Amino acid sequence: MQPATRSPHQLGPPLGTGRDWHRRLLFHHVPLALVGTVLFVLFMGVPPFTNGGFALLDMGSPSPLPAVAPYGAHGGGGGGRTFEAQFTLATGYVATVFLGLTLLVGPANLLLRRRTPVSTSLARDTGIWAVIASLAHVIVGLKAHGNADNFFNFVNYFFSATGTPKTNSFGLGNWVGLAALVIVVGLLTLSNDRSLRELKARRWKNLQRLNYALFALVVLHAFFYGALLRMTSPFTLVLMFTVVAVLLGQTMGIWLWRRRHTRSESPLAQEPGGRPSMDTGP
Repeated sequence: MQPATRSPHQLGPPLGTGRDWHRRLLFHHVPLALVGTVLFVLFMGVPPFTNGGFALLDMGSPSPLPAVAPYGAHGGGGGGRTFEAQFTLATGYVATVFLGLTLLVGPANLLLRRRTPVSTSLARDTGIWAVIASLAHVIVGLKAHGNADNFFNFVNYFFSATGTPKTNSFGLGNWVGLAALVIVVGLLTLSNDRSLRELKARRWKNLQRLNYALFALVVLHAFFYGALLRMTSPFTLVLMFTVVAVLLGQTMGIWLWRRRHTRSESPLAQEPGGRPSMDTGP
């Protein structure tokens, strides 16, 4: 008896372990936690990430102030690079990498000829770690640029002493970052089966597509914080690599989805019984 084989038009299961929390913990969260930890340690303590990184922003100046000395020089923070500033950079880029990965799950399913359902556990769990890193980035970032004795000094991130909104690089970076924070927290609250049932698939999927806007805001946030002022910075290279990977992945995903959709409309590509196979796109 020969093993069953898939037909050319039959799709495999999506990437991930399904809804089983035990398997998701073992095969999703543990590897993602390890990846995040490795990246964090790399960004925090391994040259050249500690050798200046990229520019630091001053709350009162219209442009970033370059960090010249490496982190750890002069007792812990050379060139203005404090431990909090390095921590903020590290967690920000860990969050960016995880966010980019969430946008590559769909294209990977298409490339590997797997189903692309409305929601996948792998994308959800990767998004959870992106949120964790984002919250750490925001919380420590408040201390990095603010007054350690007054946590509520965060208002100075957005408004000048006269009460007008800040429109310099620092202010714009923070306004964009605030918008990104609102979206990422909102997406986290919707990333569950109950929200999917109540909102229905189409509306839920449309809201989840805010992930694309979130990624654009994150890139813009890094731009205002001086990511492109030092093109040789390893952090800038990480950002550019992530952006290129997402753009290429999404372009490939759109092309593969259109090709699959065109085939699914053909009678030869329909499932038994004349019912077309379901596919939600990249």
